[in-house]
Amino acid sequence: MLTAVVMPCLNERGTLETSLDSLRSTSGESGSAHAVFILVDNGSTDGTLDVMRTIKARAAPGEVVVCEESVRGYVPARSRGILAAAEIARAQDVTADKLLILQVDADTLYDPGYVAAMQAVASPQSNDIMLEGTTHPPHRFLKGHPGFVGLANETDAALADWMADDSADVVIDDKVSGFFYSAYLDWGGHQRDYDSDGHEIFAETSRLFLRGKRAGARHVRVGTASAAPSRRKILRNPVRHFATAGFPRNHAWWREWNSRNPGARDLATFEASDAKLALKAAVRTRQAHIVGLFWLLPLLVQQIGAPGGGDFRRGPGIHEAAGPIFDETLNDPGALLDKVLHKVDEWAADVYFSPAELGPGGRDRLYITAP
Repeated sequence: MLTAVVMPCLNERGTLETSLDSLRSTSGESGSAHAVFILVDNGSTDGTLDVMRTIKARAAPGEVVVCEESVRGYVPARSRGILAAAEIARAQDVTADKLLILQVDADTLYDPGYVAAMQAVASPQSNDIMLEGTTHPPHRFLKGHPGFVGLANETDAALADWMADDSADVVIDDKVSGFFYSAYLDWGGHQRDYDSDGHEIFAETSRLFLRGKRAGARHVRVGTASAAPSRRKILRNPVRHFATAGFPRNHAWWREWNSRNPGARDLATFEASDAKLALKAAVRTRQAHIVGLFWLLPLLVQQIGAPGGGDFRRGPGIHEAAGPIFDETLNDPGALLDKVLHKVDEWAADVYFSPAELGPGGRDRLYITAP
């Protein structure tokens, strides 16, 4: 099995080498098994490409590959790296079902043995799997911003019954994901999708997996592969990251939400004694995202993929509340996510929204239908 670790980079001069070193580390119980590291520059202007070339020059022959993708965006950069991995595999006579792709980010620190842990879980599996590691906040952030962490944990814990089990979860964290190249091809590869307003929908690996679900793709959690993502997005805009539960929403969405919900935006707000009241709109929006992405979306996928089969035991007594949706929607994950996110925004804008109130009497508020 050949493993290709694909790292797209856009102005990552300050973090690239540290992140890569964490992946190449051989410390820890299991160490890090052999892999080729593919660095994709996505039009950086800060000297990232020069850093890449220096890293390659110092590495063992064939260990580090540097390539460029001029079209900006998550999908073009990740796609270019995967294409480079496929070219390496062909040169080594490695078949698509023996090429493991691991997607990583250049601002994340990976715990020792990350690559080996992903390889160990992938090796005995069939090829229809989406691997996903785990993430944890850096210790420094936990210590420095307990209010932010505490309010996020409190909000999420209250919704534990609304979160799908790993086997049903379809929201994938791009930076700790992996799949076989044969599955990537079967699932149609990374694609750009746009919402009904013409804005690009992110979460490219989640959309890839949604297309794979039609062919029976399975989600496999790798608890032994963990990483600490950068907190710079939280530091830059803590309320936005909190409100979306970390799910990437486009800038147009944020501008609209921000205009409707004025108020303090800094991390100090989370440390105040009245944080929950001051951040009421953000808490409500986070609740809506969690219910929509981790309950409604998996439920819809199950209904489409296996209508009438299985039993989605999540949400207080609401099994059929998602309403009808066209079977073909799973073939268009962008449209499916667009519908779910519209529903999320409806809930978030409703000042009376509370997951605890979404019982039998409020079922109509959960409906999502195809046009």
